[in-house]
Amino acid sequence: MSLLSPLSFAETQTKTQVAPQTDSAQAFHPKGATCVIRDAKGQVILVQDYLTRTLSLPGGYIDSSETFQAAAKRETLEETGITVTVGQQLAINNNRVVFSCQPSSPTGYIDPAVENGFNAHIIPALNSEHFGKEIRQVYLTALTPVVAAKYRYPSDTEALHAWINASKLTQFYPLQDLTEHADSLQLTQLTLMESFQAWIKSIPPVRELLNLSNGLGEGALAVGLLLVCLLIFPLRYGLTIAFALLATAYSVNLLKIGFAVPRPFYFLPSLQQTQASGFSFPSGHTTQAAAMIGVLIGWLFTEGKQRIKISIPTAVVSWLALSLLAGAARVWLGVHYPIDVVAGVGLGGVIALMSLAVCHNRYTNNKRLIESKRLWLLLLAMYFYGTLQLIQPLYVFSWFAALGIFISLFFVKPQLTNNHKQMGTSSKVASWQHLVIALLGLVVIVGMPMLLISSATTSILILVVNSLAILCGMIWILVGAPRISQKLVTPSRPPKKDA
Repeated sequence: MSLLSPLSFAETQTKTQVAPQTDSAQAFHPKGATCVIRDAKGQVILVQDYLTRTLSLPGGYIDSSETFQAAAKRETLEETGITVTVGQQLAINNNRVVFSCQPSSPTGYIDPAVENGFNAHIIPALNSEHFGKEIRQVYLTALTPVVAAKYRYPSDTEALHAWINASKLTQFYPLQDLTEHADSLQLTQLTLMESFQAWIKSIPPVRELLNLSNGLGEGALAVGLLLVCLLIFPLRYGLTIAFALLATAYSVNLLKIGFAVPRPFYFLPSLQQTQASGFSFPSGHTTQAAAMIGVLIGWLFTEGKQRIKISIPTAVVSWLALSLLAGAARVWLGVHYPIDVVAGVGLGGVIALMSLAVCHNRYTNNKRLIESKRLWLLLLAMYFYGTLQLIQPLYVFSWFAALGIFISLFFVKPQLTNNHKQMGTSSKVASWQHLVIALLGLVVIVGMPMLLISSATTSILILVVNSLAILCGMIWILVGAPRISQKLVTPSRPPKKDA
């Protein structure tokens, strides 16, 4: 875990003790311990967390029952997968204690085929406990201006240079091919992927098509679709998309961490065509694309048949073709195996069917199941359990989004599920004004965390602030903006006739 903001270099010089732990502990009570692991070129191991995407030294909080050295060793192993020998103490204050550490055995690194923004080597941290959960990537990098700009504690940059210079050297070696660690199924798929990539590179139009189809599974597109459905269409559409996205997020990430399959480029770096992190099975992009496309095509078949004629075979073939196209893009980019794509298409299809079922199923008073408070309460309980099992920002944010929907359902009246009906006869003006009010409110809600959070803010506080922003944003979209719009736009009434 990342530590609390450390002192600046000047403060370190005046307030830091460099002495054995027994003496230092009398003056300081550090909250965390961290390791400096460097090579002969002055490059250092830095970890990138999922939440802030900033870089920091491997380390974390000291348990009450362990020594400073034990904490530094444990946290480094949990975040990087590297077993280290803890050496000289480099600095200490009430925030953290810094040690020079060396891996117990030579450590390999990967030179990524795609620029990662830091011009950094990648340390395969697939065996670390926090990889894919708290830790997004582990780098071996020089302290270039770009890296320094992304370092989580800017005031500590100068001190970091001093720590690197004072730490012992470690031997690293390049890893060109790790296929000896792959199983037979992975080896077969890696061979197929090499052939597939070579074929795609020879046909530029197909390559561009796959690059474009990769966007079908992007989170930005899914969130945009969710906002459009919540702001413009009847409530059931937005809730159905939200249900599908939540189901996708939880199922995919639980399976990824449960199976912990390394991505293809960790075995064969030359396959990588884009940035990716975490584990491989199943493909989250493919699952999300299959779920969203399935829901949209399902609506055309079930609710649009009076306007758009679409048969069952046409619907199935269209869904399968678009889903596989999104999956093929992930194979082309070298971040997923073909089996990941097949699993993603199947899982996305199941999620789409479930979403359409809760959208169309009706219960008491002919009310749709997707609008049931009991359903969302059940989902909250299920998601809360999943969030506790694997503390990850995506889970926490998803849970607060579901909580916002659940709270909003107590205030949203049935007649408010259709913006045009709730606004009266002036539907165009009302819809336009409703959108403006909703978007302005969202800008304010999104902007507040940016004002409250700095680069040195602790991960827990960042998580809390962003979660509350998501909660408020969901309630604002479903309750606040519609009610304000309704008050501002009142239907004109015809004048009374004289008796």
